[in-house]
Amino acid sequence: MSVPSLDQLLDHAETLPSLPEVVAYLIRALGDDNADLETLAHHINSDPAIVARLLAAANSASSGLSKRVHSAGQAFLLLGADRIANIVLASSLICRYDVHASGFSARLLWRHSLGVAVCARALAEQSGINPELAFTSGLLHDIGQLLMYTASPGPFLKALDHHQNDDIPLFEAERMVFGYDHCEAGRVLATAWKLPSDIVDAIAAHHEPDGFSSEVGDLVHIAECLSHALDLGELPNNRVPELSELACARFGLSWPKFTSRFAEIEARFDDFRAALGI
Repeated sequence: MSVPSLDQLLDHAETLPSLPEVVAYLIRALGDDNADLETLAHHINSDPAIVARLLAAANSASSGLSKRVHSAGQAFLLLGADRIANIVLASSLICRYDVHASGFSARLLWRHSLGVAVCARALAEQSGINPELAFTSGLLHDIGQLLMYTASPGPFLKALDHHQNDDIPLFEAERMVFGYDHCEAGRVLATAWKLPSDIVDAIAAHHEPDGFSSEVGDLVHIAECLSHALDLGELPNNRVPELSELACARFGLSWPKFTSRFAEIEARFDDFRAALGI
């Protein structure tokens, strides 16, 4: 069975839905000091599906309150801008790229990605890296898997079988079948989507950060390992990837200090998961 080359993979990227306008705005705004809540609210209100998801998340978070949340403005007051941005981004991606097929679960992929995003945000809060950039990078780090499955479902399922039955990392199984892995595929897609270079680099580096010089790549790699260690995505046959000592050293991570936040990270993940219904 033939598989597309990395160059041919971009032809299949057109079969994926384009990023919603509000998501594109959120990602562009990550490095824009002039981005404001009023503009964000305008973009959110322009997409009824996103408003519906946001209100569902806000009402889930306000279950102990007597009044229901019925507008984006009320949701902003209740949840705060940062959490609003995270929920809008996550819910939009989950809804738009929710693939249902035998042998592949996009919902499982997004649940794991949310776990990595929550870990990445917590790490960023202690490092001076933009927490929203970290969250977005974590959420998108495995987007290459979705593109590879969409472009060539049979070979991708074969790679998944190798990963699960031969007890090897998925990216190694992908290389056996495709000649490249989801990190490279994700980099190609993120570049085509014109995402910020930090996010592109993080997607490319998240499994093998030693060969890159990317602060956000180191962060997402560590977040990936931590998410697996805490079993946040409840993946079948969950395995903790090998943690790069170089990435930890470059990032300046002190595990003894950071372990005190594990319970908080798990609570955040549970909160997001409940709000997003995944």
